[in-house]
Amino acid sequence: MRGQMLRRMIATLSASAVLFSAISASAQGLQVPLPRSKPQALVGQTLVKTGRAPSSGVASSEVTGSIISATAAIPVNSNLKTGLDALSNRDAAKAILARDAMAKGTLDRHILTWAIATSGQKGVPSYEIAAAQQELKGWPGLSALRANSERAMYRENPAPADILSAFGTTRPETPDGTIILARALQETGERSAAAKLLRGLWLKDALDTETETKILAEFPSLLTAGDHKQRMEMLLYRGRLDQASRFSDLGKAQSLYRAWIAVAKKAANAEALIAAVDRSWANEPAYLFIRVEYLRKQQKYEEAAKLLAGLSKDKDALVNPGEWWVEQRIISRGLLDQGKFKAAYAIAANHSAVNPADIVDAEFHAGWYALRGLKDAPTAAQHFQRILQASNRPISVSRAWYWLGRAAEAGAPGDAKDYFAKAATLPGTFYGQLAAAKLGRKGLNVTYPSPSGDDRARFEGREAVQAIARLEAAGHGWRADNLYRALADELTSPGELAILSARAEKAGGHQLSLQIGKIAFGRGIDVAALAFPIGVIPANANISGAGKALAYAIARQESAFNPAAISPANARGLLQILPGTAKGVAGRHGLAYSQERLTTDTAYNATLGAHYLGEQIDDFGGSYVLTFIAYNAGPRRVPDWINRYGDPRGKSIDDVVDWIERIPFAETRNYVQRVMENYQVYKSRLGQTADIVQDLRVGR
Repeated sequence: MRGQMLRRMIATLSASAVLFSAISASAQGLQVPLPRSKPQALVGQTLVKTGRAPSSGVASSEVTGSIISATAAIPVNSNLKTGLDALSNRDAAKAILARDAMAKGTLDRHILTWAIATSGQKGVPSYEIAAAQQELKGWPGLSALRANSERAMYRENPAPADILSAFGTTRPETPDGTIILARALQETGERSAAAKLLRGLWLKDALDTETETKILAEFPSLLTAGDHKQRMEMLLYRGRLDQASRFSDLGKAQSLYRAWIAVAKKAANAEALIAAVDRSWANEPAYLFIRVEYLRKQQKYEEAAKLLAGLSKDKDALVNPGEWWVEQRIISRGLLDQGKFKAAYAIAANHSAVNPADIVDAEFHAGWYALRGLKDAPTAAQHFQRILQASNRPISVSRAWYWLGRAAEAGAPGDAKDYFAKAATLPGTFYGQLAAAKLGRKGLNVTYPSPSGDDRARFEGREAVQAIARLEAAGHGWRADNLYRALADELTSPGELAILSARAEKAGGHQLSLQIGKIAFGRGIDVAALAFPIGVIPANANISGAGKALAYAIARQESAFNPAAISPANARGLLQILPGTAKGVAGRHGLAYSQERLTTDTAYNATLGAHYLGEQIDDFGGSYVLTFIAYNAGPRRVPDWINRYGDPRGKSIDDVVDWIERIPFAETRNYVQRVMENYQVYKSRLGQTADIVQDLRVGR
């Protein structure tokens, strides 16, 4: 049986049979798609429950008119339902038997093949996944196949020659794939290649403790004490303090580990443990990091800045340049608060950031310090230009063009109006809206994309679209969510994307509809209102306290329209209201309190959340900015930051924008900007006048 499975796998893969002594190339081999990165709109979600709200019936005419439903009318193949039900019961073998009974080339067979291959279930063999890649050519969202195939081969543990043939010259995409390939290399005498491959995983991937233990047991001689010390550092930078513990012993770096833990936990003996670090680590970036972090936590920003001046320019040596940038940002902001603009600028301008999001953040800080602190507009403009080189994301691009306009107003090269006009082409963003206001423009262009006849025909002709209808007809519509998202990541026509989003919304998938819009918007596609759907808040919700536009703005940011969302802090439902807060609001407004209804009754959650928002707006004199801060960071932060930075209410718009950028918490700065941009778009969509200047300066 095993030989038959392997023959089927190798025949399907068409992989190179090249044996290699080093893992270097990554262009061919295992014939399944290489995984793509996860859309920015879905990175970093913290919600722990999912669910769909019932449709509110508040779909606009252009939405309902875009729905295509004829493909669902074909009777469902009994084998399709049998196979899908079997997968739900984690019986992959039964699902494969049902699929094999179907005629080849049929839509239902393709659907079941896709469901089996993307399921990730342990009963799905690697040859099945590789065959699916060939059968489903042209389908979106096959990125999971490579990872699933590697995990399946790990379970099957084929002969070394078969593993090497399957991978060819490609690098593994998963820990399981790395382990089986390292095993094959070691068993065929390629120990140096095996060690190099394994080291790449060991120093980059956090893994889990079970996988760590397996690797240590199977490859005890391939990894050195130096490798273990570097792994310890990698885990420490990621905040995995307990997991890093055993590698302090294996890496013979106990004193460094103890000092790091003490600083991280603000232990009373932290300074003594720093002084006790073995002198052999004195020139290590990790040792410098804990000294810098210790001084920063003592608010000794100037001393920390002096240490940062000696930071290595070798960003690989920093292990985690992103965490170094976080320290640099906090210290530079501390110096800014002390009025030391030149020192703050020097840190930001010499940042350690390497990934695009961090580079955007660092270059903005450097440019902002130069423009507003040092009054050096030409230097500021250089940093804002670098944002455009680092990212094409709408939020980053609009920020760069807006601040280039501000720099030009202050004397930097270029025409400020031209820069503002470029930013204003992104009306769904905070800085795009501010740029439009700079140009004296009223209102926002956020109309819903209108599908053409060609859009409709092309959309209906897509097999993946037909598969969505068949899955829904078979009672497995939830499986189609991945196809919706995959199509959103590949479709380029705003019209087709509008039809896709409308289908999701009509089926009650308001959260999914929003994800589709966010994915497309994040790719830079002009989908306008598509990223701001309407319909999740039921008509019977009493949202007079905040108003419909603001309720939508908050819900979009807080829960991404997931009515069953529960955050790690126990905030619940559409507007993410804490149970204690909800109980108090219910009592003040004469409503019965039910914690269960916070995540099961969308209208109830929206009603309580809107009442609470209305109370907060009143408490802060109508200020939306202060209300958003309170909703995100807690009401106690508001007086603290007013004492530190002044009261933004009634200030000039430029001063209010600066005040928002002074907010110390990166999450809260982002939150205020995202909710405000949401609010402007929803006001426009609901027939109100969008006026970001008034809303920022005065509020309600």
